[in-house]
Amino acid sequence: MSHPLRIGVLRLADSAPIVVARNAGLFERHGLSVDIAVSPSWANIADGLVWNGLDSALIFPPLAMMTALGRRGRKTGLRPVQAVSFGGNMIVLRGPARPGHDWTAGRAGHRSFRNWKADIGRTPRLAVVHAYSTHLLILTRFLSSIGISVQDDVQLKIMPPDRIIDALSAGSIDGFCAGPPWGEDAARQGLGFVVAGSAAICPGHVEKVLVLNDQAHIEAADLSRTLLAALHDAIALCVDPANADDIARQLAAPLAKGGLALPFAATRAIMPDASLPDAMVFKSRSWDHEALGWMVSDMQGLGWISPEDVVSLERLGWLTQEMAR
Repeated sequence: MSHPLRIGVLRLADSAPIVVARNAGLFERHGLSVDIAVSPSWANIADGLVWNGLDSALIFPPLAMMTALGRRGRKTGLRPVQAVSFGGNMIVLRGPARPGHDWTAGRAGHRSFRNWKADIGRTPRLAVVHAYSTHLLILTRFLSSIGISVQDDVQLKIMPPDRIIDALSAGSIDGFCAGPPWGEDAARQGLGFVVAGSAAICPGHVEKVLVLNDQAHIEAADLSRTLLAALHDAIALCVDPANADDIARQLAAPLAKGGLALPFAATRAIMPDASLPDAMVFKSRSWDHEALGWMVSDMQGLGWISPEDVVSLERLGWLTQEMAR
């Protein structure tokens, strides 16, 4: 490419493979010149991909697909390179977990929610990180499983994940669904309790995928292959338990020193070697179209995409022809 490859990430622990690849010199080892752009929000990531501020990003599939379809101002040939992280999201509600409350699906969960809402004393304000997020789909599924409507029974707030802890502490939100390490951090600070996570609601779902825009594909024909090789090496480091402390420290380092300024204790607690059900999972594997089946179904159910949109996503390599029918 005529300029360094600009990859966008947010201050999230599952950005680890990108940070590690840069810090360990893996991009350079594979002949890539890479700049990592730590963006303030997912809206900034999407706009950067559309208007050529970013060549690539680590992003959740729903927003990537909606961006490819032109929901951020114009259509862009945004294509998946590889699924990088799986699961890891947590739903947290403000306050202490009350003894005897059962948050499983059905009447027990419904009763627990109503009792918790009574303690709040108003319609709960729940945050997600973007209107087109995996997190909103997961939150909607969880609330539906306990007979609660995300449209009628709660007030949704959209905010960047690294602002959620302050908002919960200030009382401007009453809960959230976000990626690592923010759910674990909220619980450790005593700001809220985890009621459910990816492992219980959508086990093994694709969370972050590396994408490239059309211009990057055009300028560098072998870019996907070399990126995959660098990511493969980085993921191998991320999943090795011997590296967990060091990687958590890298992620906790200030932005000016190559880190993401994440809370160390919470980040270390959700590294892949941890025993938490919603610890991070990284895998180096080829793109799995079928893994998006539930997302596409839910996105259609919410009216985000039409059958025609599904066909367009198949042409861009997000889905298979069978899924587009």
